[in-house]
Amino acid sequence: MKAQETPDIAKRQQAFKSRVFWFIAGAALNYALISTPFKYLATHTELPDLAKSACSLAVSSTFFFLWNYFINFRTDSRRRDALARYCGAVLLMWTLSTITLTILKKFDAHMALSVGRFPIDLDIVATQFFLAGLKFFLYHRWVFPLGKTEATTPAIRDERRVQV
Repeated sequence: MKAQETPDIAKRQQAFKSRVFWFIAGAALNYALISTPFKYLATHTELPDLAKSACSLAVSSTFFFLWNYFINFRTDSRRRDALARYCGAVLLMWTLSTITLTILKKFDAHMALSVGRFPIDLDIVATQFFLAGLKFFLYHRWVFPLGKTEATTPAIRDERRVQV
């Protein structure tokens, strides 16, 4: 019995580690997808911070919605079963991110950080940081849950015994 459980546990741990890696890589891309439109709008328009934040985060949210739903869909659930949860999560995170970024832009602590010649917008980094735990939990546990293990589905385990 333990021989069957060990590969399943290892597979789940590998899936979890993979999700953590892609979550971090996605954060870097997410930063670029938010900061680029925000800088453009700040330079070329006189929109209020709320509008710049909302538009910038809409670019990022739209990209990741399409990527995660059509390319990177990782769950045992069917796409149409997860669609309502996913749309709700995207809308919630977009709203919270827009509000958080707007508040941080209004506060303006005059802090700066550069990586080489590239200035880093700490308000965007802080927005991602403040909401990362909620976002990870929301997507990992609710929107795209991992499949149930054999140990948590005793009815399936009993059926396999009968078939053998």
